[in-house]
Amino acid sequence: MKYFHNIYRAISTIAIGLRVTLPYFFARTVVVQYPNVEPVLQPRYRGFHQYEIERCIACEACANICPADCISVGKTKPRKLDRTRNIAVGGALTEYRINHGACLFCGLCIDVCPTQCLKMGSLHDNSCYCRNDLITDYVMLAKAGRRTIEPIWLMKAKLPRWAARIRKYWQNLDSDKREYMAHADDPEYCGQLAQQALESKEKPS
Repeated sequence: MKYFHNIYRAISTIAIGLRVTLPYFFARTVVVQYPNVEPVLQPRYRGFHQYEIERCIACEACANICPADCISVGKTKPRKLDRTRNIAVGGALTEYRINHGACLFCGLCIDVCPTQCLKMGSLHDNSCYCRNDLITDYVMLAKAGRRTIEPIWLMKAKLPRWAARIRKYWQNLDSDKREYMAHADDPEYCGQLAQQALESKEKPS
């Protein structure tokens, strides 16, 4: 009797599981005709990083917490945030690189950033021809006026309308801060900003 009871239990437990999964087997498959049709991304999607270099104090909290050890930060001197202008002053940023080939996109670096200068972006695809191209130098991107990567598919002359809209958004983002972005690796420029911040504090209110 126990033998048949075990068979019944085995069949019933399988049936319970299939009751949830089996309808998906007969469901209609939805295929997005990418890249002609824009993929739907959720609001909390973790894409390639967006970096505001002029607000980064190079504290290396992101590099220290990264479980994949894919972030490297370099500076000439300590940096601090001038809250009156919302920009970092002090030393220059010599390096800020993220190896997206090793990145887990876990978002821990975003959580620990004290100035919130690092965010998860919305770009979902960085197809390239070699692994070294997955290492993003954000200092060089900032000098070109970019906040995030510009993948090969986004550089093409003829793009679907949705992709052209995305490219225009990223190219025009924070155009008023291009000067700070372009000189974030210049020690003399960063030193002048620090001197100006010091003088503004010393002025009587």
